[in-house]
Amino acid sequence: MTDFSRKEVLELAEMSSLKLEENEIEWLREQLRKTIDYTHQLDKFKSKEEHDAVKTINVFREDKAIQSNSAPLLAQSPKTNETYFVVPKILDK
Repeated sequence: MTDFSRKEVLELAEMSSLKLEENEIEWLREQLRKTIDYTHQLDKFKSKEEHDAVKTINVFREDKAIQSNSAPLLAQSPKTNETYFVVPKILDK
């Protein structure tokens, strides 16, 4: 059984930009424990068949690079920088 310390949960919350209430810390510890324990159970499961690595293939159209004019799209944005959208900063670190 995997367990997470209060400190680990608070560090994870900080990295995830979550502000946890006191009662949420213990709840999250339990949820993390259950999730990790479940993944350990899945590790024990062995499939009867071995599958090749999944290869993603676009079956709808051929991928082709095309030249396009982004000016009409950029004109709809409140802020731009040459050919890029300017968006508000949301991360502190």
